[in-house]
Amino acid sequence: MSASRLALLLSGCCLTVGSLAAPAFSQQSPKPRVEKPQPAASTSAPAPAKVSREQRIQAYEKFLQARRYIAQADPLNAIAAFKEVLTLDPTAAAAHVELGNLYLEGRNLRDAEYHARQAVALDPEDAMAHWLLGRVLFSQSIGAALNREKAREAVAAFETVAKLDALNLEVYRLLGRLYRDLNDTENALSAYAKLIGANQGGPEEFAAATELYLRKRRYRDAANTARQAYILSGENPQWGYQLSQALLYAGQTAEAIDVLKELLEENGNNLRLILSYAEALMRGGRYAEAEQQVQRILSERPNHPEALSILAQVQRRSGRREEAVKTLRQALAGQDVTETLAQQYALAETLVELGRTEEAVAAYESALRSVSNPDNTVSESQRERAELILMRIASAYKAAGKVEQELATYDRMRRLLGSESTLADLLLIESLRNEGKHEEALKAARAARQRFPNERQFVYLEAQVLARLGQVDQALKELSKVAEETDDAGEVAQMKAIVLSDANRFEDAERLARQAVRYDEKNIAYLVTLSSILERRKQYAESEQLLRTVLALDPDNPTALNNLGYFLAERNERLDEALALVQRAVNIEPTNSSFLDSLGWVYFKQNRLDLARQYIEQALSYDRRNATLNDHMGMYWSAWAIWKVPGGTGKSPAAWPPTRRTSTGLTPNCNADKRLKPSKPDPAGLEPWV
Repeated sequence: MSASRLALLLSGCCLTVGSLAAPAFSQQSPKPRVEKPQPAASTSAPAPAKVSREQRIQAYEKFLQARRYIAQADPLNAIAAFKEVLTLDPTAAAAHVELGNLYLEGRNLRDAEYHARQAVALDPEDAMAHWLLGRVLFSQSIGAALNREKAREAVAAFETVAKLDALNLEVYRLLGRLYRDLNDTENALSAYAKLIGANQGGPEEFAAATELYLRKRRYRDAANTARQAYILSGENPQWGYQLSQALLYAGQTAEAIDVLKELLEENGNNLRLILSYAEALMRGGRYAEAEQQVQRILSERPNHPEALSILAQVQRRSGRREEAVKTLRQALAGQDVTETLAQQYALAETLVELGRTEEAVAAYESALRSVSNPDNTVSESQRERAELILMRIASAYKAAGKVEQELATYDRMRRLLGSESTLADLLLIESLRNEGKHEEALKAARAARQRFPNERQFVYLEAQVLARLGQVDQALKELSKVAEETDDAGEVAQMKAIVLSDANRFEDAERLARQAVRYDEKNIAYLVTLSSILERRKQYAESEQLLRTVLALDPDNPTALNNLGYFLAERNERLDEALALVQRAVNIEPTNSSFLDSLGWVYFKQNRLDLARQYIEQALSYDRRNATLNDHMGMYWSAWAIWKVPGGTGKSPAAWPPTRRTSTGLTPNCNADKRLKPSKPDPAGLEPWV
């Protein structure tokens, strides 16, 4: 081969001769989308050296020889040959890449990193150099504990690869893992979405995406990716279990039960599957079957904490709360708090339901101490648990009407969880909205959006508050901005439907609610929203059918149970069935003011006024500013005056015109009936007007 031919090959193919005055590595690395990486320990490019044409020809020939050694599985001679290439031509970035790859394969990460940095410094546009550096840093970052500095540098390298080489899809697999480890959920999901969208994802990637969707509470997406993981794995029980949990979170309880039943047919003695099956049955309202499954475990392990916990939930949902407290105390006896947090939560919740707030808060505080550091800070690994506990403490105070303690808990959340947590802001805005403090809620929502621009929930809350303030067009405008930035068009359509329904623009609301359902016909929230809008449009048959569809998917869904029972009562239809439905909802969430009010309202329609008053008053104790609840209390006093006062007409409350409210669980609304001033005070001396 002639020297000119060799020179041509050399300049056009294998060896890339970079600029002799290559800039430093840290100047060439792209800015990552996570925390800004610290500058790497600088490895400068070789000093400029004059390389003759003859040296380059010799270097190229030696490079080809080194590649032949690789083909012959002779790494030692290949390494020696590549070193000779660099002796002849120190600017040969490709030789550094090849050497780095060989060292990486041999787990010599120190030398692999050196050659990767040399290659990047010599040729910052070489995708293979950045790919090598990223893989080396990735290997260095993982271990017993994540090396965050190395992980962030690896992200920077892989992001550069993604820009330089569109065909390298493997980079998204590693980016997804790194972003997930760095708790950057959005970018992790974006990476996995690109991999999955190119049909390159395996069960592990679908399963990883499922975990991330669950973390973001995007349960529909979690169920979809979990289903793909299960299918691709050949129905591996591990992924089947994950699918069942995702389905439960998504409210698709019936399908979760079917999946678990199928898994148990081949793994009948698997304790984890039996417990999950029992929990699914309990959530599906099949209490006797759930208790039967739990007793299978308790017959051999009488103090099994998780089995006792599920039994206690069955007892709670079937109205046996004192039994549930006893069962939970048995589960906690002699146990380390850190190992029985779920039972601790359940005990506290049950105590709240029984009105024993101080005992409940004490139980939560005990759980919080167990996940906190000695200096009362919370580590990253315990952050989600601490968020959950603090949220429940605030909820307990809210249920007890202790507003100051509730607000103080939100401040405590900010101190303990740090500036990255959105929980305190979400709960505060929701609390202000429910209290009718719409201007304050709007101000808080906008401030939160400034701090958390990627958190869609704040946009949704702002839109709902704007609608309450009569600024419907502005609310829709804000939601349209979200639609341009997200692929979850169904969720945005649902939120628009809720806003329009609040504004009594029911035709447009129905159109958008149907659009949301078309995106996902099994989404519980979409179906409930459409049902509520149709009920207000007096399309009663379809509204009822939608709620029965929800209950077929999730038989113990409390919102669907409540709404169906309430709608029947509003129309004075099948009041016995309405009572049974709402009673089930109250048993599941006994401190939910809407559910308690519905129960009182059904009793009112049945002319059982003493029971009506009991439950409406209880509802008001949890939510004194709710207009609908106050309307119903006024209706009670009018009925009392008519029925109990001498000379009253005795006209049945069932014949009275209905009040109005939406029952999406998101946006209560009311048109107050103005006839309700009682003619005689309550004989018990209680003030009926709150």
